[in-house]
Amino acid sequence: MSIASEIEHILERYRTISLPEVENASLMRRKDSKYIMSVLNLPAVLSAVLEQYSILTIEGIRSHPYCTHYYDTADMEMYHLHHRGKATRHKVRFRKYGTSDIHFLEVKKKNSRGITTKKRIRTNGMQASILTTEEEFLHTHTPYHAALMKPVLENQFNRITLVRHDQKERITLDYGLRFISLESDRVIELPGLSIAEIKYEHLLAGSPFNRALKENHIIPRRFSKYAIGAALLNEDLKQNRFKQKVRRVHQINEQYSETIKTPQDA
Repeated sequence: MSIASEIEHILERYRTISLPEVENASLMRRKDSKYIMSVLNLPAVLSAVLEQYSILTIEGIRSHPYCTHYYDTADMEMYHLHHRGKATRHKVRFRKYGTSDIHFLEVKKKNSRGITTKKRIRTNGMQASILTTEEEFLHTHTPYHAALMKPVLENQFNRITLVRHDQKERITLDYGLRFISLESDRVIELPGLSIAEIKYEHLLAGSPFNRALKENHIIPRRFSKYAIGAALLNEDLKQNRFKQKVRRVHQINEQYSETIKTPQDA
């Protein structure tokens, strides 16, 4: 059985939850803990928490495609603030959710206490230019001017969303990652990488998902798809603080490729 088929088989065993129910646990103001791991770890982790979580299911689909366009200033200020480890920083993105035609302009802000706040508005698509209503939204929630921003990076992936039965915790599992530069023709594909994020209100210690990760020797690692994607696509960007993470991403992907390699490919 392929890894994709194994994951799909496990997902079918989960109790389902609808999108309105997930939105009740959206935790727009939350703490989060991120983890990077091999896709090969997903079956064991998903099997371990079957009884504690439900899975977002829309029209029978349990793993949903996402597409995101990240924006930054001409001098990549948001990237560099992240690289320097600034406590307060923003991300600006257009995101398409699933197979529907639902798009949002989103602003994520992390403050000095590690709290992430997400604000968003519906849009008509992921256009290259930011429109008037969207400009007002950015002015309200960021220190940036829309006219000075540009699309720099596209990110595609599949996402599994789990919600703990008490709705105090939400899990996202992203895999099948693909990064595309919106300023050149460079593309990076990472089929072996998975990124888990636990979104919670208060304490992480009681999380069954966190416990399952520990049992599989997976530890928390700060990780930004935008920052690492930009570093992977543009070696000219200052990225000395990201080198270890970039190296780990390549290592996981290469190990995955070696594992699934068939004898004919050897």
